[in-house]
Amino acid sequence: MFKKALASVLLVTVILLSFCSFTPVKANADTPAVIDNDKVLESRFLNMLNHSFVYNDAFYNDEALLNNSVLALLEYNVDGFVDEAYLKDYVFNMYGKIYDTFDEYNKDLPKADGKFFVIARGYDIYNHSILNVTENEDGSFTVKTEVVIDYHFGETETAVCETLFIKNELSQFGFNILYSDILTATNEAVAC
Repeated sequence: MFKKALASVLLVTVILLSFCSFTPVKANADTPAVIDNDKVLESRFLNMLNHSFVYNDAFYNDEALLNNSVLALLEYNVDGFVDEAYLKDYVFNMYGKIYDTFDEYNKDLPKADGKFFVIARGYDIYNHSILNVTENEDGSFTVKTEVVIDYHFGETETAVCETLFIKNELSQFGFNILYSDILTATNEAVAC
């Protein structure tokens, strides 16, 4: 009896399914996907800027550049150190700088093989939004942003930042930041 009931249910199911129309889903070939390259570049530049802690004079002082860069790698901090390989990759991909060794930096601070010491300190957070992007004749891009700086001591300031991005096919971002200058409302560079 059970077999007859099961066979009847299956037969009814097959008959009902035969009345259903199944049409395959296909992409509309008449409307190709449109990629806005300007928005892609803006997103890439914002991503880099919002993960950068190097501004103003820190670009011209390797020790400051490294000590500020390590702030972007705090999630890899183990016992006060970050693996040098992470730091080397980060500074190359962000700023195009290559370091064979870090021995000459932070000489008076603790050392560990293959590790870079993270100086315990407060640090500021930078949140950028694009004002304009200009492609220069040499293929570089000058990017002006409004940056909200959340200072580690609790104050917040809004400023304008000008950043020069140069192409680097070896960088994971396709670009490096050559400089990034933050100017306050009084037109003075922020100490970073």
